[in-house]
Amino acid sequence: MKILVDDNNILSIENPNIPRNKEYSYNVSGYTFSDFDKWIIVYHKKQFKIINLKDLWDKMWIILVWEHDDEYDEMELDVQSMESAMKIFDWFDENTGEKYYFLYKFGENKMNELQEKLVKLWSKIELKKTEKWICLPLVDEELVYNPISFLFGLVFVYWNFQIKDWDLKAIKVQLPLFGKYIDKQDIVEEILSVLAENGLYVNKNIQRTDDGIIYELTSSDYELLQHFARFYEPIEKWLKISKYDDVLNVKKELIEFIKTNPEIPNEWRDDVLKTLENGMIKVMIK
Repeated sequence: MKILVDDNNILSIENPNIPRNKEYSYNVSGYTFSDFDKWIIVYHKKQFKIINLKDLWDKMWIILVWEHDDEYDEMELDVQSMESAMKIFDWFDENTGEKYYFLYKFGENKMNELQEKLVKLWSKIELKKTEKWICLPLVDEELVYNPISFLFGLVFVYWNFQIKDWDLKAIKVQLPLFGKYIDKQDIVEEILSVLAENGLYVNKNIQRTDDGIIYELTSSDYELLQHFARFYEPIEKWLKISKYDDVLNVKKELIEFIKTNPEIPNEWRDDVLKTLENGMIKVMIK
């Protein structure tokens, strides 16, 4: 037997005695994966345990591990991608011949506040109130979909940052899509896919309505929260991301568990410990 990080980046233990006759599929905090039964290390009721993959139940946490990649460490906000997230809804007014983008169900009382924030984020968009909508001018420019900045734009306009005591806890988006705009879900799906490929995870829930769907996106992924807190600094500085501190504490406990638990096989143990000490983990709840 050997301990390893498997092809799904899950911390697991290879046991040749476990039959490989059925594949199990899971969606864990926005992370989707499939595999045959094996032993995995989970965090449950504030302690680490070794269980079979097939026995993964609600409230258990899986451990994802990979080497640290600093590509996104100091990423700056892509303002054009943030603005593209504000341009989900376009319209043509047959009476005036005017084309424009509009913010769906965005109250007039919030327009001035949003305009002030856009200026602080170096956006040149000028909002305008019409009889029906808060509008953005439709100009001939390409929409850009940098995934992190685009998601930031969705949160910025269509829901909120969940903050308590200057601590960014989570993000949430509720995006209604209806009529011709239902096709926009392809953009959202692509954004989520690219984020997941880069180890950034967002929960997705689709609610059906009489005239379309509501896309509900939530995440407490500490890396996303760190990016968003940095993007938001020109408006307001949040003092901490406690989710990151929580993961660091779990990581310390995990290293100690692997070093001291007699059920952990010796083969590849040192390699896994080195990866853990130098790399990153995500603790994903089922």
